[in-house]
Amino acid sequence: MTGDRAKLVIVLKHERWVLDQVAYDLAGGRATARQCAETAVVLERVARLLREHAATVSFGGGAVDGVVDAGVLGERGEASW
Repeated sequence: MTGDRAKLVIVLKHERWVLDQVAYDLAGGRATARQCAETAVVLERVARLLREHAATVSFGGGAVDGVVDAGVLGERGEASW
C-alpha cells in the first residue's frame, strides 16, 4: 500500500468513528447543531480526498469536478435508498 493510500485508509477509518457517533446521537435525539455541522465538514473532506484518489487512479491525475452519473454508482448510490 502506498503512502497516499495508507493515509486515505487511516482518514476513512477515523471518520467512520465520527459518523458512527453522530448516527448514534441522531437516533437518540442528542445530536447538536455543531455536531451536525462538523460532521458535514468531515464528509466534505472525505469526499474531496476520495475524488482526488479516483482522479489519480482512473483519470491520470487532477481533481474530478462535477457530478457523477447516478448510474455509475450502481447499488450503492442514493437512488437505491
